[in-house]
Amino acid sequence: MYKLIALDIDGTLTNDEKVIPQRNIDALMKAQREYGMRIILASGRPTYGIQHLAEQLSLPRYGGFIMAYNGALLIDCSSDRILVQELLPRTTLPALCQAAKEFGQNLITYDEKNNTILTTVLGNKWIEHEAWLNNKMNLQLVENMHQQAPTELPKCLMVGEPEDMERLTPIMQERFPDLAIYRSSPFFMEIVPKGIDKAKTLSRLCRLTHTTPQESLIAMGDGFNDISMVDLAGFGVAMQNGCDDIKRVANFIAPSNVDCGVAVAMEKILTDSNI
Repeated sequence: MYKLIALDIDGTLTNDEKVIPQRNIDALMKAQREYGMRIILASGRPTYGIQHLAEQLSLPRYGGFIMAYNGALLIDCSSDRILVQELLPRTTLPALCQAAKEFGQNLITYDEKNNTILTTVLGNKWIEHEAWLNNKMNLQLVENMHQQAPTELPKCLMVGEPEDMERLTPIMQERFPDLAIYRSSPFFMEIVPKGIDKAKTLSRLCRLTHTTPQESLIAMGDGFNDISMVDLAGFGVAMQNGCDDIKRVANFIAPSNVDCGVAVAMEKILTDSNI
């Protein structure tokens, strides 16, 4: 029996209004209450953008986990204990800021302790979208990102038009080989510590909980940054609205996020004796 359920949030668990549909809530509460499953909310979001969803699903009560920043931070909700924390080298920030300026793009980062997004511009639609995604997180305008950012730097995010992010991602990967750089959506380029992705942190969690991904892990997602965990899991689920690459590694393609795909997948898993 599977014991861990790793869920991407945007495009997977929530609908397009960033709300968890009641059918998804009911299915996940049943999985926790009746089957003893533990939920991991696995997202590129900062902790602040995940906490209210963790509380809505009663993760503190049932021993669930928050996995923020694409796996750079893992928190046990029942104790608030940090199990994994990986930080970007602070010395790389000036070069990242310079690259964003060179390419005419915007770079943001996060102040985890003060629950704010640091930005050098206001009024950018993609930055405002990131703030809205994360429970209307506060934006803090700074003049010099590399001077005013916190010492503990969990993640940077380059934002821009999809065609620019597609073109620039391989350039950034070549320029910064000591970082992990990939797209989480057409308009977001994630910049996280080398070796960090959702699958690797989930593998660490499995070791901590004395389980194995193949026997114990269900993973559901829709985006580029979900491919590794869906491929890792014993039962991987891709949303119908997901990218083609994630569908190729999934065991099951669920309906879209607006059609309660998470609930449909959970109902299938809990009732199909062949899974």
